[in-house]
Amino acid sequence: MKPHDNEEITRDEIKKEFQLERMILFSDAVFAIVITLMAIEIKIPETEKLTQETLPKALFHLLPTLLAYIVSFGFIGAIWYQHLKMFSLLKDYDKGLVIRNMLLLFFIGLFPFSATLITRAKGQMIPFFIYLCMILCCIITQYILYHYIVEKRPSIRLNTDLSEHKTELQKRKIAMIGFSISGILIMITYVLIQRPELKSLSMMWMMVFPLVYKLLTRKK
Repeated sequence: MKPHDNEEITRDEIKKEFQLERMILFSDAVFAIVITLMAIEIKIPETEKLTQETLPKALFHLLPTLLAYIVSFGFIGAIWYQHLKMFSLLKDYDKGLVIRNMLLLFFIGLFPFSATLITRAKGQMIPFFIYLCMILCCIITQYILYHYIVEKRPSIRLNTDLSEHKTELQKRKIAMIGFSISGILIMITYVLIQRPELKSLSMMWMMVFPLVYKLLTRKK
C-alpha cells in the first residue's frame, strides 16, 4: 500500500470520528436541554405573595411538579447512560443510525410537555396516559437503536466482545414488552372501573411491572 493511500485512509477515519462525535454532542445537548426545561417548570407562581404562613403551602403545591421532575430525571438519566454505552461501540455511522437516533431524541424532547401536563391537569388520568405513552415510545426507540447497533450493522461498530450488550439488549426487550402489557392493562382496567373516584386504581399495574422485570432478568 502506498503512503498516499495510508494518508487517505487516515483522513477518512478522522472525518468519520469527527462526524460521529458531532452526533454524540448533539444528542447530549438534547438530553441536557430537556432536563433543564423540566427544572424551569419548578417555580412558585409570581402572583402568589410569599409570607411565613403561605410559603409552606406554596411548597406543598410544588410537590407534584417535583415528583414529576424526579421521575423524569431518573428515566432520562438512565436513557442517556444507555445511549452513552451504545455509542461507545461505534466507529462509523450511516443513515439508518442517524434516523433511529433522531427518533429517540424526538420522544425525549416531548418529556417537558408530558411532565408539565401532569402537574397542571391535576386529578386527571389522560395526562398520565400521555406520560406513560412517552416513556413507552422512548423504551421502544431505544431498543430499536440498540438492536440496530448490536445486531443489524456490525460494519459500523468496533470489533469487541458483545456478550454484555446482547444481555442488555435482551433486558431492553423484556422491558419494552412488559411496559407495553402494563399500559394495556391500565387502559383496560380504567375503562372497566365504573366509579370515577376509583379509576386511578388502574395505575396499580405499574407497581407489578418492576417486580416482573426483576424476576425475568435476574441471573440464574
